[in-house]
Amino acid sequence: MAEYHVDWPWLLAGPDPRGDEALRGVKEARSAQDRERWLGVLSDATSGADPAAVERYAIGLAQAGRFAESLTFWRLLVEHLPGTARVRLNMASCLLSAGRLDECAHVLEQCARRCRADDPAYPMVRRRRAELEGLHGRLDQELRLLEARANAYRELAAQGRASLADLKELCRILAGLAQQPGSGVTASDVAEVAERIHARAPDDVGGLELLGMARILTDDRDGLADVLRRLERGAPDSPVLAAVRDQVTDPGFRERSAELKRRWDDICRRASDGIPGAEDELRRELRSHPHIEQLRVALLFAVYGRAADGRGDYEEARRLALELAAEPRAGHHTHFHVAQFLWNLGERDEARRQFGLALSTSQTEEDRETVRLAARTVGAEFTDPAGGASG
Repeated sequence: MAEYHVDWPWLLAGPDPRGDEALRGVKEARSAQDRERWLGVLSDATSGADPAAVERYAIGLAQAGRFAESLTFWRLLVEHLPGTARVRLNMASCLLSAGRLDECAHVLEQCARRCRADDPAYPMVRRRRAELEGLHGRLDQELRLLEARANAYRELAAQGRASLADLKELCRILAGLAQQPGSGVTASDVAEVAERIHARAPDDVGGLELLGMARILTDDRDGLADVLRRLERGAPDSPVLAAVRDQVTDPGFRERSAELKRRWDDICRRASDGIPGAEDELRRELRSHPHIEQLRVALLFAVYGRAADGRGDYEEARRLALELAAEPRAGHHTHFHVAQFLWNLGERDEARRQFGLALSTSQTEEDRETVRLAARTVGAEFTDPAGGASG
């Protein structure tokens, strides 16, 4: 699909010459090393838990393409400054840059409802909502055009008049549509066309690459392994082969297929954002996969969000958070999120313990610094398992 861009400048909390210089450095960095150096400057400035410094660090992370980390801090800042339009507008900008348009629209809606009309940044809310609606319209139009092209190629195929090139183009279009919510195209639709291409030209490299893509979408591990072996023999310089190698950790495949991850990510985002019906869908998924931490944490987000919006009470959120806190196999991200929820729910002692566990289960110094910064932001002090106090 075509890419459309909306330019939403970041909104800064007053001047800060050193911080602003670092933000320019991140944006204009010519190497990863240079970019990380400037991010380090922004991170160091957060040591005093100044919200303005945290905002600049979150902006820097987004400029570096580290959207998930950036959003962690925007969520913390929204909790700390719930009525500040600038913070919610910047969070929306981060979501837009990450391509998460539905979540972006939800944040802008919350900004319109929860921020004061006399906030200096409030007038931007209506303009940005209109720009986002226009972007949605252009993307929807592009989606309709792709669906029309797919239907035209399907008609050619049904009449037996589709060339090999026609089938390849149909397969590529369907693969793009399969990843667009609401298109109605499934991974099986893509695989069916890829199989037809392969049957017509078994040794065609482009056809093999499309077949490999279909195997990924349908989570056919054995089938993908066979395609990769054939590409290694006949087209060792294939970009598809190189891309798949980057994702493979052993001769097999990732434990969780990209398709399953995409579905779970989508359900979790929609449930956490309070989209009607999504929480029920998440609960159904949890009945099939009761031990998946990602789903359990997302349900906590959803239940807590309903309570915060006045559409529920906090008791179920507290129960879910405490159940997660008691889970002996919980990982770093679960401890990190549960700590914040429990702190907001008033379970301060257990929250401190969870901050400590989040720190001890961190895999990188970056994760450890994120835990310390989150604790400082909410005002928590906790015991560092390595010794001493943190927060």
